[in-house]
Amino acid sequence: MSAAEFTQLLENSIMSPDPNVRLNSETQLKRLSNENFLQYAGLLSQVLVDESLRLEPRILAALNLKNELLSKDSIKSQQFAQRWAQQVDPAARAQIKQNALAALMSAEPRVANAAAQLIAAIADIELPLNEWQDLMKLMVNNTSPDQTENVKRASLLAIGYICESADPQSQALVSASNDILIAIVQGAQASEPSKTVRLAALNALADSLIFIKNNMDREGERNYLMQVVCEATQADDSEIQAAAFGCLCKIMSLYYAFMKPYMEQALYALTVATMQSQDDKVASMTVEFWSTVCEEEIDIAYELAQFPESPLQSYNFALSSLKDVVPNLLKLLTRQNDDPEDDDWNVAMSAGACLQLYAQNCGDSILVPVLEFVEQNITLDNWRNREAAVMAFGSIMDGPNKVQTTYYVHQALPAILNLMNDQNLQVKDTASWCIGRIADMCAVAIDPQEHLPGVISACLTGLQDHPKVATNCSWIIINLIEQLSTERPSPIYNYYPALVGALIKAGNRDDNEFNARASAFSALETMVEFSSDDVAETSASISTFVLDKLGQTMAVNEEQLSVEDAQSLQELQSNILTVLAAVIRKSPQTVQTVSDMLMDLFMKLLQKKDASFIEDDVFFAISALSMAMGKEFQKYLEAFSPFLVKALNQVESSVAITAVGFIADISNSLEEDFKNYAGAFMNVLGQMISNPNARKELKPAVLSVFGDIASNIGQEFTPYLDEVMALCVNAQNTKPENGTLEAMDYNLRVWEAVLDAYVGIVGGLHDTPQAIFPYVGTIFQFISLIADDPQLYSEDSTARSAVGLIGDIGSMIPDGSIKQFYGQAQITDLIKRTRGNPHFSQATKDVARWARNQQKMQLSL
Repeated sequence: MSAAEFTQLLENSIMSPDPNVRLNSETQLKRLSNENFLQYAGLLSQVLVDESLRLEPRILAALNLKNELLSKDSIKSQQFAQRWAQQVDPAARAQIKQNALAALMSAEPRVANAAAQLIAAIADIELPLNEWQDLMKLMVNNTSPDQTENVKRASLLAIGYICESADPQSQALVSASNDILIAIVQGAQASEPSKTVRLAALNALADSLIFIKNNMDREGERNYLMQVVCEATQADDSEIQAAAFGCLCKIMSLYYAFMKPYMEQALYALTVATMQSQDDKVASMTVEFWSTVCEEEIDIAYELAQFPESPLQSYNFALSSLKDVVPNLLKLLTRQNDDPEDDDWNVAMSAGACLQLYAQNCGDSILVPVLEFVEQNITLDNWRNREAAVMAFGSIMDGPNKVQTTYYVHQALPAILNLMNDQNLQVKDTASWCIGRIADMCAVAIDPQEHLPGVISACLTGLQDHPKVATNCSWIIINLIEQLSTERPSPIYNYYPALVGALIKAGNRDDNEFNARASAFSALETMVEFSSDDVAETSASISTFVLDKLGQTMAVNEEQLSVEDAQSLQELQSNILTVLAAVIRKSPQTVQTVSDMLMDLFMKLLQKKDASFIEDDVFFAISALSMAMGKEFQKYLEAFSPFLVKALNQVESSVAITAVGFIADISNSLEEDFKNYAGAFMNVLGQMISNPNARKELKPAVLSVFGDIASNIGQEFTPYLDEVMALCVNAQNTKPENGTLEAMDYNLRVWEAVLDAYVGIVGGLHDTPQAIFPYVGTIFQFISLIADDPQLYSEDSTARSAVGLIGDIGSMIPDGSIKQFYGQAQITDLIKRTRGNPHFSQATKDVARWARNQQKMQLSL
């Protein structure tokens, strides 16, 4: 394909007025990418750098190539990186990089911006491989004072993108931190005449802060950087000010331990003085600074409570600042959006969120200033004051002592309920939200005789009000039921008939504006889940309603619906199925007589032309049916299996994860009878976990289901043991793919799934210890990993499973042949920590005692 033909395709894909031409062009481009990536990448980089072409194809060229190098999906990113390294030879890569750097110098900002994104995508692949080693030096040179404004701006933008997408533990960037800092400080300091350059530098600083720890460790460099950022907060440009305060937020988050002198000398006064800025963005960022302070101190308090030996120290910045910051936050609450249906984030919302964090951080100390504000404003004529008062009250429900909070709720609740009838929508909306917060955080304050009737009455009225108010009223009902249903008989049951009637009416809305209809179905689901025999008749009416409603939706001719109406119908069916699944789970005994009808409905839904939106929900409902029917569900498996296998094979879709969970449910329903189907399903599961295109979330799901299957079919699992153990060993030896919290959290989930697998396998094969014996060392090696990881051994369920494994294996093989594993220090420490953890349940401590007895027995052999 010639360069001219390729350029025309790019233009047509975004600029042609004919949608068929656009689609055809996109298809041809994708085909070229798949069939000859080297040519495709080369042509894109040529278009990017060709200044004789129109801007649109040049920009698209950079973005298309960037999207072929970088993906949010880590598996795809790995595949892209391999393709770049294997299908594009070094000379071609060098030419593409040279073109990208040339485009970065473009005087046209949009082209330079796109080139910056492309450079970052290439850097994301090459820097970890120690390639493109001169890149950061080039970027630094591009930011020197003698460079033109557009080159400095674009290069700083590229530095920001490079840091934003990189692994937080990237050694390439850590080692380049001096260069990065030089470039940024050159652009951010007050002597830089260009506002766009300063703004780009500050944004780049926010993205690079995690890589400059070595610089921040050095007091002189830290002082200079803080000086530059603090000076930028005083710039005469509001965007620069906001970006500077954004940097301070990130600095506080990453380097709290260093912040005491800076708070005393500058930051406290700077942020308090700027909180009332008339520029909402600047004011919001100063509020965000104090939110960050609170978040850090809440995290430190939690860490110290869990691990008293931790070296972390809290400076109590929030508590010390309360007298100056909280009054400012309360004033900012009155700067709401004028349009009641405008939900765009604003400074008043920022202030409310910050107030919630202050309450969690400072506890009772927040009460006096906030309650004074509430008392002074809740009855004023100006709606802004009334709304701010209720927002303030709702924001402090979580944190202060519950006895004190209950006293103040008793005083304020009548006035708040009265505001549910206010003429102003924003006041009603916030009043209903506030009551929801009370029901969620301090339900004990709602007296069943004195307050509950008024709250229920307000909900019944509110469900027929504006969708925003109706949504909040459904949330109030959900919270009340969850909090009050622990009592027997629950006072909430007296109101079930009225609430169900109002929620059914809300569920019959024609639209789902502001999530009002979906919220009503969520409330019905909660009512079913927490119901008892006292309200069996009312619960039955919910069942009748959802079945009738599902039938109505299935009678609609979807071919005649607009795209928007079709989506609304699918959303409604999803809501209905969620409630129906709850009904089946709650009343399994009533299912037998209608199971054929239900299964017929579910199969018809799966046969729909476009069932992808509701597929998950149908599977959840069928799963509930299988659990209700137990072994009787076998009669549907033959007809249902093709749908299940189809879902399992969609390894790039979330429905595959749902389908894996369904296999766990079926195995638990059929118990030992699952052995008749195990071979087919085990084969599919093994292929799924080995598929390079599979969503990474599938790995923990599949590993866990191995444990379910093993525990149900017992020694019939033996033929699969070697292969499954190999997969488990591979999984327990994996390390986080990078240093992000997401990657580390995923690795923990994989390990938890390995633990589930081992527990199920050991439990299922308890009567065949000879099958387990070869793997005892592997399992104990894994238990040692758990014993060394505070995030795992401090979790009740994880610790219980781990020490349970120690005990189970000991009781299975009591002949002294595995004695050496029980003398390991990590095993002793894990048992001791689990027995002594004051936060653990008694059941977990009992399992740890049993494990200790098994350990003693093994060591005595």
